Amino acid sequence: MPLIKLRGVTVDFPFTPYPCQEDYMSKVIECLQNKVNGVLESPTGTGKTLCLLCSALGWREHFKDTISARKIAERMGGAELFPDRQMSSWGTAATDGDTPTYYTDIPKIIYASRTHSQLTQVISELKNTSYRPKMCVLGSREQLCINQEVMRHESNHIKVHMCRAKVSSRSCVFYNNFDVFVTSDIDQIVCSCRVCPYYLSRALKQHADVIFMPYNYLLDPKSRRAHNIELKGAVVIFDEAHNVEKMCEESISFDLTPYDLISAIEAVDRLLREQASDISKADSKNIFLNAQLNNLTEVLMDLESSINGFEMPANSQGITKPGSFIYELFQTAHVNSDTKTAVVEAMEQITGYLAGRPGVFLNTSGLQKVADIIQVRSMLKRSVGCFLYFFPIFIIESVFAYFIGNVLSYWCFSPGFSMQELLRQGVRSIILTSGTLSPLSSFTCEMQIPFPVSLENPHVIQRDQIFVSIIEKGPDGVQLSTAFDRRFVPENMSSMGNTLVNLARVVPHGLLVFFPSYPVMDKTLEFWRVSLYFSLSVIDGYYDKVNDPNSSGGSFFAVCRGKASEGLDFADRYGRGVAITGLPFPPRMDPRVVLKMQYLDEMCKNKISGVKYLSGQEWYRQQASRAVNQAIGRVIRHREDYGAIFLCDHRFKGTEARNQLPSWVRPYVKIYDGFGTMVRDAAHFFRTAQKTVNPFLVHVFLFHEPVFTLIRADMHISWSICVSETSSLASCTAKTGKAFMMELRRCLSHENFKLIMEGLQSYKTTDDLSDLLANVTEPLIQDHNTHCLLRGLYQFIRPHHKKEFDERCLELTGEGCGYKQEHSLSREEREALGEMSPVNPPSEQLNSSQQLNQGGSHLVNGGDIQKPQTSIKEGLSCSSLLSDIKQAIGAEKTRQMFLALQAYKTSNNYEQMVSTVVSLLTERDEDIALLERLSVLIRPQHRKQFGELLKSLTGNDSVANQDSDMGSSQLNQGILCNNCILLQGWMLSAGKTQISS
Repeated sequence: MPLIKLRGVTVDFPFTPYPCQEDYMSKVIECLQNKVNGVLESPTGTGKTLCLLCSALGWREHFKDTISARKIAERMGGAELFPDRQMSSWGTAATDGDTPTYYTDIPKIIYASRTHSQLTQVISELKNTSYRPKMCVLGSREQLCINQEVMRHESNHIKVHMCRAKVSSRSCVFYNNFDVFVTSDIDQIVCSCRVCPYYLSRALKQHADVIFMPYNYLLDPKSRRAHNIELKGAVVIFDEAHNVEKMCEESISFDLTPYDLISAIEAVDRLLREQASDISKADSKNIFLNAQLNNLTEVLMDLESSINGFEMPANSQGITKPGSFIYELFQTAHVNSDTKTAVVEAMEQITGYLAGRPGVFLNTSGLQKVADIIQVRSMLKRSVGCFLYFFPIFIIESVFAYFIGNVLSYWCFSPGFSMQELLRQGVRSIILTSGTLSPLSSFTCEMQIPFPVSLENPHVIQRDQIFVSIIEKGPDGVQLSTAFDRRFVPENMSSMGNTLVNLARVVPHGLLVFFPSYPVMDKTLEFWRVSLYFSLSVIDGYYDKVNDPNSSGGSFFAVCRGKASEGLDFADRYGRGVAITGLPFPPRMDPRVVLKMQYLDEMCKNKISGVKYLSGQEWYRQQASRAVNQAIGRVIRHREDYGAIFLCDHRFKGTEARNQLPSWVRPYVKIYDGFGTMVRDAAHFFRTAQKTVNPFLVHVFLFHEPVFTLIRADMHISWSICVSETSSLASCTAKTGKAFMMELRRCLSHENFKLIMEGLQSYKTTDDLSDLLANVTEPLIQDHNTHCLLRGLYQFIRPHHKKEFDERCLELTGEGCGYKQEHSLSREEREALGEMSPVNPPSEQLNSSQQLNQGGSHLVNGGDIQKPQTSIKEGLSCSSLLSDIKQAIGAEKTRQMFLALQAYKTSNNYEQMVSTVVSLLTERDEDIALLERLSVLIRPQHRKQFGELLKSLTGNDSVANQDSDMGSSQLNQGILCNNCILLQGWMLSAGKTQISS
């Protein structure tokens, strides 16, 4: 792995980084060295997670090394330990400012992401690096508990109390083994079912270098306290931070409904009646005093009366109070600083007792919620004091099931409160990073902490991999808009439907369509079904559908800010295009939106020194822009991906709207007045991209919600998402070359991948199949999901071993590799079988129902399809020629020859090509025969010249005569094109991986 020097820190990166990756790692190291915060945006597919891990861990190792250097220097008394390497070259970070640094001061790295599934992907990336820090993953009991008696309950708080009860009574066998069974492999613990991974992970946290956790564990003060997370001196990294703003606000906000209070009262009342009817039982257990229960009932009933005592205004807009009113409200229920501890303890004891009791289930969620609210309220009083004015209380009448009453809402409108709380805990640096943080200026304003370091990274893709268009009008000339006054106009909805149908015809495979909101999507789809003869269906068989050769692709309908726009990976063919049907502004009359805008406007008027706030309107527009950017991020998922973005609303033409788009998208935006011109350019883009961009991995992902599919009488747009646990490994046997190697690297640990690479290299040298199987079998057959990787190695097995390898795969995995007798033929035998002339099939008439979604050359030509064909002999001869050349002159010189041939294909510069090729193939006399075989790649107009060159080198004129008798110019042009494609594919498979060398 290459070592990179960035800001004096050596970073071990798995491969040579792109410039944007180096920039990203430099910014991370700058934050850590200078003890400052950073906000870093790097698009999906640029290797953000890998860069973040390598740079942070590289800096941490450097920090540790400089401490060692200082300690050695102290022991040596100024003498040099190594004469050829001065001690000063070891680093200069031995001290932080004026504070001496010791090993105990090495910062922990707290890596937080949104979900556990995202953390799993991060840990998988960590395994691809050379770094092996001590690490642990913090999770809830719901994620880590393996006691089936606890996990059978649906309510989380009941699981918590049952677990605590079993731990205190030592009745959980897994917890009892906790002190005996010591290991750091959480996965092994869960599988062995011998010890509690929840408590073990909390113990490992004390000694871990890197701690992974969902970021609500950091932002929620109650969770942070429960997990005893020590932040002083730590580096805090928020990955996928585009949701941090929302999580900051929600972590200290709550809604207390009539149902919550009534269920809490019923739980306490039921326990009171039981103890009153069976005094002896209560006395024997000594659980609760009747006076204690009566007092708790009185507290809850007084709180309910206070909340319901407000008279609602006639306009049903609710009542707004300042945040400090929360203390007055709870004071009416006799909950204050003196009594809150006893009240909360009594509520938690009752919840625990009822949760662990066998028999009829009793809902205690309301009681637990009230206890949590009292705790949050007391923590806020200590933290924010006078700022409670800016945490408004909203009370509105509500009907919940059969319960009528007022809802008490306590909303935080300042995400900066949680960020400032982290700084008060003494963290070293806070790094916020994501693929979509734009616009950065408004994002940092919301966080209310300084960010001296910022970055908006470009993408690693090329210009021909992205197409961005603003569509002002539909094909019928109607202006497209989902503004409030236009969204449900029949003419507008009809034009939008026609627009999407035409886009679906141009975009190959999958088109993602995002609506501003669920009401807009539902009403629009209903209109299309009635008026445009569309039908909606819910299809579960997406995986089968997308692999059906008769399927022509489809359109996936979702909403901005929904699960599909943030949590799903629509890579490659699943997301070749994204259509945004409007600007997704928040609901303007929603009380929470109204109060948020009022709060921001008031803060702007106050003009607090050194603090900048967005205005209400700026925040409102920024919310729409960020939702659009998040949906746009679905289209390009990695370096080899390509796709189109269609912004279907005339408001995107505005300068402000375009400036809010991600920085990597803005250079490619083009505004179209005419719909036909846009379709023509989009068709040209996909035709070009399919020829120039290499096919890559096809991802299959999980989804558990129904998906609407658009079907029209004259055109099928019918793919969807299925509920399937099949991973992308299912199709790995179909991958070849680079794609298979990338899949192998992604699915295996670094050690296992290295072991398999060494086995393939050894097989190439020794031709010993049994030795290869001994090396690759163990890492690939332990897990059923990696069986297909073993079968995928079939492509690297030599012909005389194909049959034996197929039989061994059938024996080990229950499935063969598709062996056929011709797979065992040697190169010479295949060439002998190929003694036939090329056959060009008759042109096929374009079938619109099958071809429109394939994105091929028919999108422009519009008529018969002509494909240059290569005969079996020519295809096999070219393949064997390339293998022989590489074996003769080596991989590096073969690559030079490939580049020369590629340049010849593009520029038709014969002299430049032949000078390079001849110099490479005439160093040894035995290689000249390979030069003769290269004649199949020479254009017809240069064959005579090439033949004369061969004659001068070999003294044999038969080659020149043979070349002059080749077929028509058109056929030779086709042979050249197809052989160059074979050459390119071969080089890709033999390039970085070097597995066939």
